[in-house]
Amino acid sequence: MLRHFLILSSIILFLLNSGYSQAPIFVSLKTNQLGWGKFTFISSVNAENIISKHISINQKAKGIPGYRVQVYFTSGTDAKNQINKMKTELRNSFPEYDCYIIYEEPFFKLRMGDFRTKIEAYKLFCKIKDVYPSAFIVEDLIAFPSL
Repeated sequence: MLRHFLILSSIILFLLNSGYSQAPIFVSLKTNQLGWGKFTFISSVNAENIISKHISINQKAKGIPGYRVQVYFTSGTDAKNQINKMKTELRNSFPEYDCYIIYEEPFFKLRMGDFRTKIEAYKLFCKIKDVYPSAFIVEDLIAFPSL
């Protein structure tokens, strides 16, 4: 029971500390801090390497999982011009939402918004579905929220 508590405590401390620094979680756990007591990390695998690798991968991420509304997609010789024209139109109509052009050969795709939940994306979808009937909600990596 104590072992489970120690493992759970270390995970919680890791999550709290991972937002502020990289691998120093283990350094801070090993140092004696006034009023904190002593912490011993017991593991059958090399947890420090695994957790440090996990932190490193997350720091390189281009975004976080979320949703966007795909408004338009096209391919062909004039596809890039079409998608840029549509992006300008959307920015003028809905300036409160960011627009993104994604190229996945052979298609240019135009997506709007950075939503953490599908319900948030659905609100935008309802606003634009009459003007853009081919719009639909997609899972995507979204921009990190501004602090």
